[in-house]
Amino acid sequence: MATLSDEEPIDELRSIAEAAEQLAKDPAAFRKAFDAYEAEDGAAFEAALDKAGLSERCELICGFFCEKRCGGVCLSFCPDSPREPVGVEEMIDFAHALGGLVAKPDVVQRLLEIQAAGDSKAWNQQIKKLQLERFCHQLCRFFCSARCRKVCRKLCPPRPLITRVGDIPVSQIDAQGYANGPSVGPGHTPSPNPAAGIGDHPFGDYAELRGIFNMPSATQYLIEVSSTGSSGTYLPFVGSTSGYNVQFFPFFQITPCSRSTSTGVDPGWFDVAQICDSDGGPTATGEKVLLHWPTPSTDGLYHVRLRVRDGAITRVSAPQPVLVDNSGPFPLPRPTITLELQKPDGTTQSLKCAKVKRGDGLIRVTIHAYDPNLSGVAVTARGNSGLSVPVNGVPLSLYPGGAIVPLSKTYGGNKAEQGYPVPTSFVWDPWSDPLIVPCCYLVYIEINDRTILNDAYAGGHSNQGWEAIEIAI
Repeated sequence: MATLSDEEPIDELRSIAEAAEQLAKDPAAFRKAFDAYEAEDGAAFEAALDKAGLSERCELICGFFCEKRCGGVCLSFCPDSPREPVGVEEMIDFAHALGGLVAKPDVVQRLLEIQAAGDSKAWNQQIKKLQLERFCHQLCRFFCSARCRKVCRKLCPPRPLITRVGDIPVSQIDAQGYANGPSVGPGHTPSPNPAAGIGDHPFGDYAELRGIFNMPSATQYLIEVSSTGSSGTYLPFVGSTSGYNVQFFPFFQITPCSRSTSTGVDPGWFDVAQICDSDGGPTATGEKVLLHWPTPSTDGLYHVRLRVRDGAITRVSAPQPVLVDNSGPFPLPRPTITLELQKPDGTTQSLKCAKVKRGDGLIRVTIHAYDPNLSGVAVTARGNSGLSVPVNGVPLSLYPGGAIVPLSKTYGGNKAEQGYPVPTSFVWDPWSDPLIVPCCYLVYIEINDRTILNDAYAGGHSNQGWEAIEIAI
């Protein structure tokens, strides 16, 4: 059988089993689907699955029927167990035998016809005539798998596709819903640079969804969203989206264009005939802007599907994972930073707009700033004339004797990095930094996340906090 996806084997097996079991819960639908499979009747197969609500699992169910049928056929055709183990020497011999066999197209076609007819007697006569009894099982499985691929291509035509989310091709979005640039819209989202905090992006605000119907007869399409997993409950988007139309005659003119979904008992359907020129035009062919999707206000992993119909048949795309982030950074309403004087005797004193001189002690900086989709946290001391100095210090837990480290950080490619999810203190010695001059400073903490907002990444959501201090000689 052809591979179904890039899933891990256990996930692929689970998907096949779940699809077959769901169909088996309706024995009548199961029988109709299997009869259509045996007859290679694509319309009947699609109709049976559509009625059972399983049209999006066509390849999985066809694969299940194929594997079961191949198992039964080959047990019937080759009842004797193989007499030798399958090792590399046997594989080499089989490769030569198979190569010689496929060089005879008329014989190959005859064997395929025998398999399709289920004629075990004729199969064994041919295998004996070809002196290939040694490879009866292997040949049976090879021929049956080839037929499977052909049948499933016929019964399961290409499904609709979601092709882009927020200008990011879906091939660049992982199973967790994180996206990596570059975007198709040049300059919207750059290529990954984890050291600079760029990459592994969630989506927020509006995200443009694009797709291909793969159904020339399509008259309507629908976008549906699940918040409960790829196999969860999907709800249709109900609302409108907009673009523009272009008129060339009798004069050039661009006019606004919008389309709205159906409502009532069958909600969520857009009419293909109303697709704006800017969105691919009112035909069923080519890539379309499906929707400017207002992403949910609740953060988390969602799955989006494209459903297409022509009045008789409905087809559904594979679920597309999309991670949504419309909140933060945290804590709210803003990240916090506090400054304290760390005196030589170990005691501390709050510093708010205070003046500190060399010898008074060092400065304890405590920061609290985090985000589940952190891009970066920056801690800087800003003085007059645009002076901005990165703050470095020794973690309080290692002071004294610990190494000086930057307080600023990025996620660096580690999606588990959140920044400073709990208040964290450092001991800062500004007098040891040659870039610090006597001046009044605002010590800033700034944080931003990696969210693609309105189809572009420009720092995502951001927030900042600060504290004032005068550093003197």
